[in-house]
Amino acid sequence: MGTKKVKISSVKRAAHLKSKKTPLTKQQQQKQKQKRDQLTSKREQGQNIFSQKARKRDNLAQRKKHNKLVSLGLDPLEDNEEDDDEVLDNIADMLDGDDLALLQANKRKRKAKTAGEEDPEQGQSIGLERAYASDTKKEQAAQKIKLDLLPIKSRDGQIITRTTEVDYLPKPKQKKKNEEEKETDSEEDEDGETEYEDSDDDVVNDVEAPSAVPVQKLISTTDLLIARQQEIERQKYRIGIICSGLLEKPEDKMRNFHALYELMDEVNPASKQANLMSVRKLAIISVTEIFKDILPEYRVGQVDTKMQTLRKATLDRVTFENALLQQFKKFLQKLEQITAQVNRRGGLRTPQTIKLATVAVQCMCDLLVAHPYFNYVQNIAQLLVYMLNSNYQDMRTAVNQCFRSVFANDKRLEMTLFIVRRINHLIKTKQNNVHVECITCLMGLKIKSVNLDAEKENELKQKKLESHRQRLLSLSKKERKRRKKLTEVNRELEETRAEENKQDKHQKLTEIIKMVFTIYFRVLKNDPTSRVLSAILEGLAEFAHVINLDFFADLIDVLNRILEDQDELGYRERLHCVQTIFVILSGQGEVLNIDPIRFYQHFYQNMLAVQAGKNHEDFTIILRTLDEVLVKRRRNMSQQRLMAFVKRLLTGSLHLLHNGTLATLGTIKQTFQLTSVLDNLLDTDTTIGSGRYDPELQDPEYCNAASTSLYELALLARHYHPTVRRMAVHIANGVPASGEGALPTEIGKLSSHDLFTQYDSTQMAFNPTIPLPKAGQPKLKRGKQLYIRSDFKQEYGKLLQNSKVPHANDKRALQVDFLSALQ
Repeated sequence: MGTKKVKISSVKRAAHLKSKKTPLTKQQQQKQKQKRDQLTSKREQGQNIFSQKARKRDNLAQRKKHNKLVSLGLDPLEDNEEDDDEVLDNIADMLDGDDLALLQANKRKRKAKTAGEEDPEQGQSIGLERAYASDTKKEQAAQKIKLDLLPIKSRDGQIITRTTEVDYLPKPKQKKKNEEEKETDSEEDEDGETEYEDSDDDVVNDVEAPSAVPVQKLISTTDLLIARQQEIERQKYRIGIICSGLLEKPEDKMRNFHALYELMDEVNPASKQANLMSVRKLAIISVTEIFKDILPEYRVGQVDTKMQTLRKATLDRVTFENALLQQFKKFLQKLEQITAQVNRRGGLRTPQTIKLATVAVQCMCDLLVAHPYFNYVQNIAQLLVYMLNSNYQDMRTAVNQCFRSVFANDKRLEMTLFIVRRINHLIKTKQNNVHVECITCLMGLKIKSVNLDAEKENELKQKKLESHRQRLLSLSKKERKRRKKLTEVNRELEETRAEENKQDKHQKLTEIIKMVFTIYFRVLKNDPTSRVLSAILEGLAEFAHVINLDFFADLIDVLNRILEDQDELGYRERLHCVQTIFVILSGQGEVLNIDPIRFYQHFYQNMLAVQAGKNHEDFTIILRTLDEVLVKRRRNMSQQRLMAFVKRLLTGSLHLLHNGTLATLGTIKQTFQLTSVLDNLLDTDTTIGSGRYDPELQDPEYCNAASTSLYELALLARHYHPTVRRMAVHIANGVPASGEGALPTEIGKLSSHDLFTQYDSTQMAFNPTIPLPKAGQPKLKRGKQLYIRSDFKQEYGKLLQNSKVPHANDKRALQVDFLSALQ
């Protein structure tokens, strides 16, 4: 159906459109506003006409008043100024634009002229006020306030309070006035808002920095020291304020790092004055502690904010991280410049720069330990590796401890692998001419179960998988699809079990130990007389259980050559060589056809080298080697050799500390429990064995240890330590499990290494604790009289009886000449 059209007349249409309200356009609104402005201006002009007529009437009244005053003889100029002001105000109401501005300028000039022609009394009062203000300023400048310092504790235990006087310096907060103009249709209002500046800005900008004053008198050393101490205290306060602000809100205070960087320089670029060495150290340590607190644990990525649209919170976070990264980079560059003065050839090597470089190295070590996965930490590690070969012992010790901490706590093994690679590169470029710390830091690696032969097994597996793949290619389409789905499911299962992470970690660990043995074998092959040989042998003894089987024979030949050819080799290096060899032979090296009799002799000769002196800590090397020789390889030893080792071990325990003696007795106790051959040593009848025991013979096989007994147990049974006495009696009774001579459970379950560590008294702690003596009065016993002559007692008794003795109370009368009587 179609729509029906209805005709409407033009009159009705116009009436309809007129009644309909349509929204006005912008042009129409502007026209209406102009009309309103014109109407208001006309109204104001009309009001001005009426006000002008009123002012004319006022002027006539003023003229009449003036004429009347003149006729009465009064001065009509007293109120002239007020009248002139009123006249100017009335004229100003009638003017606008440039005429009004000119009139106001003339009014200001007139007021200034009249202010200068005031009476002298008023000028004198103003001068007094100014003098009073200047005097108050001088008094405030000379005013001092008392500040309470931290209390100190004297040797007697008394708390002493301290105060000091400081110059009074008022710090008025500066105000900023912001005038905001708001235009409305009817009126314009101006509102001034006051904003207070940050109270830390004057401290950060160092407003109170002392300016250079020309010297007018001689300054003593005491004055210089006092000024130096005052400057240090001022900078301490300033550094504390800056650091607290940074820690409170680092996002807003990032610019305050520049003030701390200025204090790290030799010359402060802001004040053009030299920074004190103590202030520079404080600034470096303070910035380090700030970064340790505010740096994130993750690695910050670079985000291009121009190419990506980010949320406001994300954008703020990215901006803060980028700014933090820039400040951290600048700080590391400062530390590198400080350390370069000591490392670089031709650098300024003074005691002050060396101490400052030591502080910088320690700070870098702290940052590496605290945040091993942050940006630029590899740059820190690379610099510290070169400082590991520094000429200064303090720096090498700090870096050594740092790397050991990183090796112990690194779970990803990324930083560990990077450091080991850099150390390998350093030793290779220096041609093994490095300090011992470059090798000893590798002892901190946590390498327990690494199978270097696993690569060969992996190659065999790959060959099997390749053959299996060829078989799969010959399968049908359905079987291939089925196999494909199974492999995908198995891959997902491995991901859930974190198998890939384990394989990656194991691969990194394998690469680390390969790099370590590359360092060790290079030194042993190219430079066996190097000064790091002792550390190399110690490392080999530590990681001998993970050495590849292919290197066993060659390594044993090299170590045997070192033991026999190098006469200047110390006992410690010899013990490490023997320990390494026995660790190899006790593990996978059992398949090797090697006779270790020459290594038994070397070990037997060096067992008595350790004593209760400076080298007592080296007894742990002997303990670890004894575990391999007497416990693990006891079945491969002859009876004579086993008894000779036990006899010499007990002989050496007599000149050890009590913890070394306990560890020795623990090893002997364990050997007695594992074999019954040693029971002959408890028999005092020495006619059983063949020959005579020779303790000075260096071959344990032919020293006839079976012809002696363990006489040392009788001496140890009277030892000063109660646990040693108990252990010696236990072994002398044949190591009984229960009954007479049995050990308590808490002592019997301890191994030799546990006994050595738990009963160690190097920290001035005796185990068990020594009981306090009982409190009591000492009993005074009456002593007996002793005589040189046996008959003197009888003679002086007769003499006393024959002489006339007065009363006992008369002491002056009791005088007998014994000498004349005896003669």
